[in-house]
Amino acid sequence: MKRLFLTLFSAVTFILTLSAQEIWLEAALKGGAGTSFLYNKNIVDDPDYRYKFTPMYGLGAKFAVNFGPWHGLSLEGLYNFSGQDFNYQEAGSSTDLANEIKWRSVDAYLLYRYITNRIYVEIGPMYSFIQSVEQNDNGDKIVEPATNYENGYLAGAFGFGGYIGGAETFSVGLGVRLNYGFMDFVNEQGRKDWYPARKVYEKTETTHPIFAQFLVEFNFGIGHFARTSCSKRMHFFGAGRR
Repeated sequence: MKRLFLTLFSAVTFILTLSAQEIWLEAALKGGAGTSFLYNKNIVDDPDYRYKFTPMYGLGAKFAVNFGPWHGLSLEGLYNFSGQDFNYQEAGSSTDLANEIKWRSVDAYLLYRYITNRIYVEIGPMYSFIQSVEQNDNGDKIVEPATNYENGYLAGAFGFGGYIGGAETFSVGLGVRLNYGFMDFVNEQGRKDWYPARKVYEKTETTHPIFAQFLVEFNFGIGHFARTSCSKRMHFFGAGRR
């Protein structure tokens, strides 16, 4: 998957470079917080199970190539701490019980960004490499819960935001990003054991990770190229945007 991301990034960069008059290279540090959600139709429709607001946060970095004033392509990685907490009741009981799931992941993004008037919209694929999973159900800490979940999943990302300040070679961006997991987060063994709820339903349903993050990024210009009118070649002019 890492090789695929790099291949796609290189191919799209090459195509955009052919028509670009100017190119800016940027590196960025970023981080943010939000909420994560595990969508499973069985749990959503279960009157005895209730989703709880579960915070998530992450830190990471990106490398971006901007083609002219409007188009950009970036490779980004975030180390995210996500989770999903539930309250539920067993049959014949009014006592609330807790099912808590936590996971850590390295999330790799390949994003196209369109920029106009300091506002941006971005879209692209994300692949999540799961690093660890923890689950605690009704006070019972499950041993090796990761054996019931996939090691990774493919997702789509959509975001928007704007640049709120900066200088010639530095800018600060603030935005919101939504992620939706296309694949089932629970593996075959986990589906047999009715994860993540560990409750038997009429049929199994897929479990899709979803999360929304508010993100702040600190962008540093590291290179500026321009195509000369006489030779039509790209020349390095120095760091940062002009």
